[in-house]
Amino acid sequence: MDLEPEAQRLRARILASLLGGPRPEEITSELRTDGRLRWQHRAYRVALPQGANVKVVTGKLVQAAEDADGVLVASRPEGTAQVLEFGLEHTGRVLPVLRIRLEPAAGQAAARVAVVLDDAGMHLAELDRALAIGRPVALVVLPGLPHSEELARRAAAAGLDVLVHLPMEPDDPHQAGRLGPLAVRVTMTEEEISEVVQQALRAVPGAVGVNNHMGSRATQDPRVLRAVLRVVREHRLFFLDSRTTPATAVEQVAREVGVPSLRRAVFLDNDPSPEAVRLQLRRLAEQALRDGHAVGIGHANRPHTAAVVAETAPELERMGVQFVRLRDLARAP
Repeated sequence: MDLEPEAQRLRARILASLLGGPRPEEITSELRTDGRLRWQHRAYRVALPQGANVKVVTGKLVQAAEDADGVLVASRPEGTAQVLEFGLEHTGRVLPVLRIRLEPAAGQAAARVAVVLDDAGMHLAELDRALAIGRPVALVVLPGLPHSEELARRAAAAGLDVLVHLPMEPDDPHQAGRLGPLAVRVTMTEEEISEVVQQALRAVPGAVGVNNHMGSRATQDPRVLRAVLRVVREHRLFFLDSRTTPATAVEQVAREVGVPSLRRAVFLDNDPSPEAVRLQLRRLAEQALRDGHAVGIGHANRPHTAAVVAETAPELERMGVQFVRLRDLARAP
C-alpha cells in the first residue's frame, strides 16, 4: 500500500509553516517499508537566521503537524542544532516521514542559561568564587549579613548581576522563625510590605532584580505579591521566582502588575556533592535546549558549586548552550 501521498501532504503542511522564513534544504530521501506499506522518508536542514528563536520555530512546526493530524515523534539536541522527527499515524502505528534539523546562525547558541548563586553576603570569598566561573553569573545577596553591602557593591562593579534575596514567609513555621526582621510576612499590611522591600533594596546596593528567599507561603498570596511587585516595578527591576512551591502565583501577578519575571528551572546543589551538581547542570542544559532558555539556582556559600559550574561550562557550551546574564533573559520575549 502506497502511503506516499499522505506522507507528502503531511510534509508539505509542516514545511509550509516556514514560508516567509528560512528555506528548508533537502539532505536525504529514502524509501521505507513496513510490511506492505511503503513511503518516502525525507530529511531537511533549516539554517535559521540570526536572532531566530529555536523554540518559536519548533512550536510552529509542531502546531502545523498537529493541524495536519501528524505526530511529533522525537525532539533532541545534536550539538548546537535541534532535530525534530515527525510521523504519520496508520493503523495504530506511527511511521516517521520527515526529519527537520534546525541549525542556529553561526555564533548563536541554540539555548541560553543563566546561573544564579544565592544566599550571598556572609563572606567576601563568595564573590571570588563567582568571578572564577569566568561566565556571566548572578549573585543574590541576603540583606543584613556581615558583608552584604560590600559584596553587592563589589559584585556590581565587577559586572555581575546582583539581586536582593528577599526573605518571604514559608509554609513551615520553624523556617519562618529564622527569617529575621527584614522579611515579608502574609500578616503584614501593604504599607508594611512596601517598607520591608524598600529597606531590603537599600541594604543591597546596585541590585537589578529581586529573588525570593524561602517564600512558599507568601508567593501563593496575590495580595502580598502585588505589594512586593509594585515596589519592584517602581525601581524598574525584575523578579526571579525560586518556585519554592508549585502553587506560586508570581508569574500571574507579575504580568498583572507589569513586572518582568523569570522562574527557576533547576536547583543545582540541593545535593552539594560535585557529581550531583554536575548532573543538575546537564539537566539545566537539556531544559534550555528544549525550551530556549533556563535558569539554574545554586548557593554562593557551598564549597563546590561555583567550581563545578566552571569545570562543566565548556561541556555545556559544546552542547550548544550559551551562558548569559540573568537580566538579558528577563528582557527576552
